Amino acid sequence: MTTLAPTLSVRYFPRTATWIRDLFLIVFGSLFVAALAQVEIPLPFTPVPITGQTFGVLIIGAALGSKRGALSLALYLAEGIIGLPFFAGGAHGLSVVIGATGGYLIGFIAAAYIIGLLAERGLERNARCWQLPWLCPQHGRS
Repeated sequence: MTTLAPTLSVRYFPRTATWIRDLFLIVFGSLFVAALAQVEIPLPFTPVPITGQTFGVLIIGAALGSKRGALSLALYLAEGIIGLPFFAGGAHGLSVVIGATGGYLIGFIAAAYIIGLLAERGLERNARCWQLPWLCPQHGRS
């Protein structure tokens, strides 16, 4: 492919100054993930709960694109580290990032970037590409 597909942010805010649009979307994305982080299902056998964060990360990455999506998740991480109760269950602080859930939280930045990159290249519109993640685990079970 020679051209990148426009993300939702570019498609629906074409006339807004770029830096204002980017700033608004990055802050909105971090708040969206923070809200979904409060949807939590604790598991008795692990300190890591199931949360809505993962869904939020994928949505933000696809909607905002690679760079804005990754910056949004980096802002989310920074907001939680400085003390805002944005992590799962209202947790906050550096101790959460250093603890058991830290790898997930840091990995959210890379996940948003990768999903955004795929969305920018239009790969979610190709049936072969979006089915690939579903087929990969099946090969290990054979």
